[in-house]
Amino acid sequence: MLAERMRSCVGGLGLIWALLLVPDPPVRAQTGAWTAHTSARAITDVAVAGGVIWAASLGGVFSYDPTSGAIRRYTAADGLYTVETQSIAYDPHRQVVWVGYNNGVLDRLSLNSGEVRTFFDIQRSERFPDRNINRLRLQGDSLIAATGFGVVIFDTQRNEVRDTYSRLGTLPAAIQVNDLLVAPLPNGRQGLILGTDAGIAWAPLGAPSLQDPASWTVETIISLQPQIRAIHIHNDSLFASTNTGIFRRQTGGNYELVAETPGIVRSFTSVGDRLLITARFGFHEVTAKSLRHVRGGFQDLQRIVAGTGNEFWLADLELGISHFEWPDHSPGPHLLTASIFPDGPFDSLFGDLETDDEGNLWAAAVAGLPSAGFYRMRPSGEWTNFTTRFVDELFRLGSFWAVHPTGGGVWAASRGAGLARVDADDQVTVYNSDNSTLLPAAGTSDYIIVHGVASEPDGTIWVTNTTSPRPLHVRTPDGQWTGLGPPLCQNTVPPTALGPIMVDSNGIKWIVLQNPGNLNFTSGLIILDTKDTPADQSDDDCQFYNESALNGTGLPGSQITSLTEDLTGRVWVSTDGGPAYFSTSAAAATDPALGAAWPVWGDASLGSYALRGLQVNDIAVDPSNRLWVATDDGAYLIQEGDGFELVLRFGVENSPLFSNVVQTIAVDGGTGRVFIGTDKGLLSYQSQAVRPADDAQDLFVYPNPVRIREGAAPEVFIEGLVAETELSILTVHGALIDRFDTRGGRVRWDARDENGQLVPSGMYLVVASGKNGEGVAYGKIAVIR
Repeated sequence: MLAERMRSCVGGLGLIWALLLVPDPPVRAQTGAWTAHTSARAITDVAVAGGVIWAASLGGVFSYDPTSGAIRRYTAADGLYTVETQSIAYDPHRQVVWVGYNNGVLDRLSLNSGEVRTFFDIQRSERFPDRNINRLRLQGDSLIAATGFGVVIFDTQRNEVRDTYSRLGTLPAAIQVNDLLVAPLPNGRQGLILGTDAGIAWAPLGAPSLQDPASWTVETIISLQPQIRAIHIHNDSLFASTNTGIFRRQTGGNYELVAETPGIVRSFTSVGDRLLITARFGFHEVTAKSLRHVRGGFQDLQRIVAGTGNEFWLADLELGISHFEWPDHSPGPHLLTASIFPDGPFDSLFGDLETDDEGNLWAAAVAGLPSAGFYRMRPSGEWTNFTTRFVDELFRLGSFWAVHPTGGGVWAASRGAGLARVDADDQVTVYNSDNSTLLPAAGTSDYIIVHGVASEPDGTIWVTNTTSPRPLHVRTPDGQWTGLGPPLCQNTVPPTALGPIMVDSNGIKWIVLQNPGNLNFTSGLIILDTKDTPADQSDDDCQFYNESALNGTGLPGSQITSLTEDLTGRVWVSTDGGPAYFSTSAAAATDPALGAAWPVWGDASLGSYALRGLQVNDIAVDPSNRLWVATDDGAYLIQEGDGFELVLRFGVENSPLFSNVVQTIAVDGGTGRVFIGTDKGLLSYQSQAVRPADDAQDLFVYPNPVRIREGAAPEVFIEGLVAETELSILTVHGALIDRFDTRGGRVRWDARDENGQLVPSGMYLVVASGKNGEGVAYGKIAVIR
């Protein structure tokens, strides 16, 4: 049976009466929508179709029209299987784009309908460990795939695998095929030519059975370097590249060395009479007996393809696509456009996400990326990259791994480069031992580790300066720095390996302790009260906490991954064994009874303790005081009711998540958008919880009118609510339709009455009564069935 998955990527008198009464709502992002926020600059393959370039990247697929400059992108949020695409081919007859992945999955994207169909035939060939799709070629109704175990012929009319060729003559069975051509063979017949890990194999398309090894002719270029990276026919000659050279086939099957190469050649193309190749850092022209360097300045070239006329395109694994033209009689090509890729972050993987009061998303790279920076996405979707490549103040600085927004800007902590500050005008200042009290790590001269940054309402900044002689620093609102010694807790030795820090609503500092012998591990928590004298440690109160788990108390795991305070003042601790919380107060630093408790499921069928045993990487709190929990098993939303309740879980099986390993998570309370950072990239989800209004106000109800069709599951959203609301839905005559309580600024109504029945067509009133004396607000909604 065909193995496939189908997903879509998108987009009377009573009616007149309703439209007259209900004003058009403003355009807003609809709840439930997913958006991918990935870097598409790392190009793995390109295809040219009618002057438009199609690119496969590690952040999805996009097209570029050089005439208009328009870029259109597609990701898993639009229906693709995932984001890390490997190969691409365009079928002009059916107006579809084929996309291959490194696990054998195939996507077919229809350019007319936007529909994506995913095929798993190759992926399910479990007898082959390597199912990577290296190249895709179209020949009539056949999509030919060069894979990690041979060649696969996919029938594009029947949508199924027609043939698999894994025994190619005398080559080892299931050999890796890196490139393929459909072209005239040395014997003049049309056939398949393959570049494999052990030489070249070719066979005529008209052979009785290409599954028969005897149908294939094998030619080895150099016995010590048999791996063929790319093949190409130029002026009726077959060219092939190995790891170190370019060879031309001679009559009789011998191969002549044309030129040695400065690294691996992954791609050829012909532009007029010129044969061009890619090396890693530049492209070259192949002449009769040599190699002529043409242009450098690239980072990791992957493909070169000819366009129309004298145009050609280059795909780089870091710099996107570049467009060139080489006019006749010109000594060199002209660069038309460089670094073509969709707007987005320079990198896709983030270890820390935070939102600010203006709706900006701030992100920092995952720990361990030496050249990575930090990033901002504005509410409009525009990205700014604060990296060594784009910001002079950050030249040769990187490894930023934590961000903390304050005052219209952000503080960014790095592992080795100190602390960076971006102010409201995007001015960047780097703080190190020259202009602050920050110090290098013990045993180094200039390696300044800043692990965490936190702030107080008056603008005081707290910084952990890991393993330095003064591991804690405070910057007052007037810009004065003070370096402090290790916190003096009575129940632990003075620690210097201070990690992430959080200041709670009582002004208490919560600091994760790292293992000084290995900073990748943690050893407990410090709870510190600096009173009203932040620069004076003599009056500080401090206690150390590392109680292990026991019957629902203590820390459920040995490794602490994040700290979060919810709207009731509880401090949540994420660990590798699940979440726990502290019910805190202003006396937390001196309370001997302070302890961590595990959240308990209200539904016993889920087990005893919420998310017990899961690797919890991060927790974010939405305006309804619900917890969005990032785990190695997806993203969970839980809320407190009768015990804790599971609201939903997102994983790869029920959402566009790229991976179940969710490393970081953040919520924009103004819009309800939840940002979910996986180990393959960032997505956002439009939730219904938004920041509540301070006072009762006119309600915003949408869509309005709501049209209900047979079998539909309608959703009506009501915004402008206060923190706690009793919501009533009434007929225009005052009859009660439904009543329920809600928290947060937005709620969803399913257009059903108290008995669960869909309401009939008509006009309905929405009455929201604040439970804490905020007043009553009103709205209206028209229902059309």
